[in-house]
Amino acid sequence: MFGFGQTKKITEKLYEQNLELAVKNKTLSLLEKLYQTSVLSLTPEEMAKEITDNILIRLNLEFAGVLKFEKDSDSLISLSFSKSERLTKTLNKLGVLFSEITITNVSKSNFLKKAAYDRKDGITNNLQEVWDGLIKPEHLHQIKKESHIKTILIDPLIIDKEVFGVLLLGLNRDYNTLNTFEKASVRSFINVIGLLLDKAYLYKNLQESYEVTKKAYAIEKQAKEELQKLDVVKNQFVQQTQHDLRTPLTSIMGYSDLILNGMFGKQNKKTLEVIKKLQVVAQNMIRKVNDFLDVTQFQLGKNPVSLKPNVELAHILDEVVNELNFTAQNNEVSLTLEKPKENFIIKADKEKLKAALFNIVDNAIKYAPKGRVTISIQLTIDNLHLTNDVVSNVKGQMSNVLIKISDTGIGMSGERLKTLFTQMFERDEKAKETASGKGAGLYLATQVIKAHNGKIWAESEGEGKGSIFYIELPLDLNSNSDTH
Repeated sequence: MFGFGQTKKITEKLYEQNLELAVKNKTLSLLEKLYQTSVLSLTPEEMAKEITDNILIRLNLEFAGVLKFEKDSDSLISLSFSKSERLTKTLNKLGVLFSEITITNVSKSNFLKKAAYDRKDGITNNLQEVWDGLIKPEHLHQIKKESHIKTILIDPLIIDKEVFGVLLLGLNRDYNTLNTFEKASVRSFINVIGLLLDKAYLYKNLQESYEVTKKAYAIEKQAKEELQKLDVVKNQFVQQTQHDLRTPLTSIMGYSDLILNGMFGKQNKKTLEVIKKLQVVAQNMIRKVNDFLDVTQFQLGKNPVSLKPNVELAHILDEVVNELNFTAQNNEVSLTLEKPKENFIIKADKEKLKAALFNIVDNAIKYAPKGRVTISIQLTIDNLHLTNDVVSNVKGQMSNVLIKISDTGIGMSGERLKTLFTQMFERDEKAKETASGKGAGLYLATQVIKAHNGKIWAESEGEGKGSIFYIELPLDLNSNSDTH
């Protein structure tokens, strides 16, 4: 029987996991609704209204606002403001309408400037940081008191590296009381909102030109009809699998592939660009969902890894490098895979191992901006690393293969190395300054590699001196291949 303390810990863990699942389901429900909105031909104002209404309802907020940023006039102009019933009641009593207020002198407000000019999100519990000089201080005090606004979040809406607007969210909870999953949920849909509004502006621009509109109408109509058919199928599918977090995102990827491949007619260049951007967002979410689901399985004592024989390790690493080349180029990182002459055959769950190696290499790229990341493979016997010129003399004794991932990045202290693979959601300040992330990738990679009967460790000479990650895996000595 479990003791009281252990039972309490298990109960707390189950509560935390149920809360995480509830937050993810709420987020996916919002994303599903935003996806449905994407097939509609709406003006920017109509699209913004759909967005703010859905966010307000599904996240239980006091208000949600989308404001257009005009750099020339240094102002934020409301496209839509959705409000809770109690906030609406208070505003009506005071004769205040958020939607009719143009916020000027944005560059002089530290809070607003952070999003509009610095492209960073911000947090405040002071309404004056948004409406100072536009609404009387005593009215702002009354609004906050009666509507229970505790925190205001601001996020930039970015398309093609330019801020075209901001998203304002009024929470009825203090931001510091939100758990990790809730904080991630609040900002998980920012890119999708940007893409939806970009689509709305594209549609508006088409309408402004009669000839272009006339030519685009047939394509728009056909695309709309096909997307509506797909949407019906998707809705039926989501209803049947609402607790399955992987499938809806995979469906989105599949549908966008069909569109990109021309299965639903020829699309214009702008539409294809939007679809490709949606694919990037969906793919990132798929990886996050898969990672979190796998973490949950490991924490519950289950093993989601299924080993299969005759898996080529070099082929997996090749796929990882190919998928991360774009990220490396964006970070100005030289990413190199030193392919060995030998093939290394292992027993592996190809997708799980690929995801683990992807996380490690992705981390190396993020923390080595404008640097180098090099991946190499060696054979080991009793922890001795062998070079290719002696491989042929010891094939009969070979039992392990060693993957070495070295970078010229920020490095790590000795204290950080001690907890690097054992703790989630914890990163030091230097890591937070260099790259974004949740801190779960290395923990999950460690569990996957252990499930492959392997080992993982890291070395660094200190901060600013780069890092080397080592992954040791057993060779499949019973495979039919004679190339290892």
